[in-house]
Amino acid sequence: MVLAASVILLFAILLTPILLIRFCKRWVAAFNLAVTNRITSRFATRLPGFGILTHVGRKSGRVYRTPVNLFF
Repeated sequence: MVLAASVILLFAILLTPILLIRFCKRWVAAFNLAVTNRITSRFATRLPGFGILTHVGRKSGRVYRTPVNLFF
């Protein structure tokens, strides 16, 4: 009984990000901008496989810096 409950709990924990992305895309995008990008930006310039994409907004003229994973 305990094993079945723990398997169901593990399954639910693993499926949560998939369901969030599927049903709450705007929330995930806002979370990405507010939290993930700020954390990743701190070490993206120093770690291999990461980089910073810099571009200027077309209408606002604001400089945007977005951390990205590099694939060769």
